[in-house]
Amino acid sequence: MCLVGFSYIASSSVIAPILSIYLKDNANLPIEMIGLITATFFIASASAKLVLGVFAGGKKTIASLVSAFVVYAICPMLYPLTGSATVLLVVRAAQGFAYSFIGTAALVLAGLTVSTVERDKGLGTYTAFLSLGFLAGPAITAFSIPLFGVADTFYFAGIVSFIGILASSFLYRKLSAIEKDWQIVSVTLDREGFVSKASAILRNRMFAVGVTGNFAFFLLFGALLAYSPLHIKENLHLGNELVSVFFILYYVASTVTRFAVGRVAASTRVGKQDLVTLSTALAAVFSFSLALAPNGVAFAFFFALIGAVQGLIFPVGSMLIAEHIHPSRSVLANSLYIMGIDVGQGIAPLITASIVVQYGFAHAFTASAAIAAAATLLLTMLNISGKRKSRRASDR
Repeated sequence: MCLVGFSYIASSSVIAPILSIYLKDNANLPIEMIGLITATFFIASASAKLVLGVFAGGKKTIASLVSAFVVYAICPMLYPLTGSATVLLVVRAAQGFAYSFIGTAALVLAGLTVSTVERDKGLGTYTAFLSLGFLAGPAITAFSIPLFGVADTFYFAGIVSFIGILASSFLYRKLSAIEKDWQIVSVTLDREGFVSKASAILRNRMFAVGVTGNFAFFLLFGALLAYSPLHIKENLHLGNELVSVFFILYYVASTVTRFAVGRVAASTRVGKQDLVTLSTALAAVFSFSLALAPNGVAFAFFFALIGAVQGLIFPVGSMLIAEHIHPSRSVLANSLYIMGIDVGQGIAPLITASIVVQYGFAHAFTASAAIAAAATLLLTMLNISGKRKSRRASDR
């Protein structure tokens, strides 16, 4: 499971630092089209996650990993072969669908293949390997750009995906043997209808906390993903290879946080819902500071701090869902959870494109910080409401 997570994240992280640069410098596309192509990946991913949440389960979930990885490995190799915006949109959408199936299936399996006692630790370890993938991608990009150029670096994203093909094929053989036992998890509510299941998930306060925090963060991150490489290059006057270095720093911070998140989340002093609220607030502060950063050193510092926040907020939200959502609803719950992340990253470049065109890249970071600040207020109200209900219940 850790190799599966590492592979698909490393592949996407090879692409992340260079996509907007390639679209602008090599394909000669305008800012609005760059935002749309960036967003298409996440919009397609969000749509696919909803489909997976409704229809997937058991052997179908496991089998989706293998087929999705094949598509996922091919798509990056098609990027440098065309400068057509239409073709790039189609390829980007196909890769988004594959990304969705891999991410959701892997997260569900990671939660179900670890005992309840070790679940927090297991999910923390799994997400730590995701963070290692985030770190490996920019490292490959920083190495490849000086030697091969921006366009040829996309081939490395496809090569890294082949690790996932091998790992998911191995998992398919192993987990297929215990599929019947795995399906027993959902026997008690196996006949629950989609509307009833979705309603129960959406009414769960802890699910609302996890989704709100993650949506707000990845809305913020979506703007950074699309426009920070261009800001670093054009406003801070740094080279393409240094853009990858900034992302390496980001994911080093994320990796360190994710390896510690299991112990932090297990602490009785701070609840998981409070950690989500705190992380969202810090993301808002650091994004606003990013917009004001006067030079590359300051920008790198705050960029890395946002990476540390990502290393905390995503796994803690996953733990809330694993802890408070019935296992029979876990596929749909995780699909909706990650779909919120994709929607955030997908709409961010679209809603901030006009701000970038009119006011500049830094103002997009400020706008996303304002949204995260509003989400922090909402999370605070949810937490206060939950604590009041808990006190009333204990009084009875």
